Amino acid sequence: MTAKEDKHFTSSFQYSPVDQAENIANKRRVISIMGALAEAPLDQLPDAARDGYAADVALNVTHPINELRGIAAGLDQLWRPLRRALPDMERRENFVAGGRYRDGDWVACMGHYLGSFMEDLLGIPATRGVVHLRFCEGHELREGRIVTSYLFLDFLDLMRQAGYWPLAPSLGREMRWLPPRTLDGVILRPQDEARSRRTIETILKMHQALGYYSGEPPTRAALDEMEQAKHWHKDFMWYGPAGIGTTRGLKGFEDYHQIPFLVAFPDRGGSAQGHFIRIGDGYYAVTGGWGYLQATHRGGELFGAPPTGKRVKMRVMDFYRCDDETIVENWIPIDVPHLLLQMGVDVFGRMRHQFRQQGALSASDWLVKGN
Repeated sequence: MTAKEDKHFTSSFQYSPVDQAENIANKRRVISIMGALAEAPLDQLPDAARDGYAADVALNVTHPINELRGIAAGLDQLWRPLRRALPDMERRENFVAGGRYRDGDWVACMGHYLGSFMEDLLGIPATRGVVHLRFCEGHELREGRIVTSYLFLDFLDLMRQAGYWPLAPSLGREMRWLPPRTLDGVILRPQDEARSRRTIETILKMHQALGYYSGEPPTRAALDEMEQAKHWHKDFMWYGPAGIGTTRGLKGFEDYHQIPFLVAFPDRGGSAQGHFIRIGDGYYAVTGGWGYLQATHRGGELFGAPPTGKRVKMRVMDFYRCDDETIVENWIPIDVPHLLLQMGVDVFGRMRHQFRQQGALSASDWLVKGN
């Protein structure tokens, strides 16, 4: 296989066997750490952070929080504002999987924070009513503490729930993400290693086939080059982030996401930095990259934004459930506000200006400075 064909760097992947007891212990530990950060009394939040995080923890959070280093920064810029915004917050997990990648122990989680939205968050106006905030995460553990986290919080969907929408209407359906149909996504029992290996290899074969795309306009013939029909269940569910929405089956996926995405980013592909996580755990798998997927914005219509010609980096994870042969469900957090910022669209700037938050720029300053 040539480098051009292997755009997603799948051919060099080697599955790492796991100790099942240790893997389950890691998952329980992450559930405990993240549960304490979400639900411990506010005055106990520093203790919860010190118990769960390494002192120099690297926290990579969706825009506009972005990269944080150390416990103090995590508390000040993420956890205290979030907890004050949702003072009665609950953490509800639908998916917890674990495994080893690049000599590290990883745990991935997906679910929702639920609570009463009582204080503004990042300029998003509080509704004083119940909201759900979608979370998707990858955590690297070392000696019982989290040393690196990738935290995808769908702030754009929270804007939607607050009654503000800064983009063209989503092509897919905006809806609350459903849990796995089998309701077994929180994996706290030993899994067959051969099954886990086969699941992640199923995913990577699909990734590899995505690399067959020629970059030509996505006609039926060009789409068929990627052979996606043989990798997906005929009625698969594809849960996209706010701004893209949810689709069902290959036709829905092509019409409402894949074709607009390929028109916008015809040269998309993996970069040499690679994924930060690639794990299989029973019938479930997780991959993710923080700037790994890169492309040139050459076409319009996606998010209603005209082409800019700019090179962009995408922050994205994929959570998968498979059956014996195909992919049945796929949940995809993408840092859409960060992607849009690279395309010249600052959704948080628009929101601050519209709602006249304290410290907001004047219309002229915002338009000229682009902040």
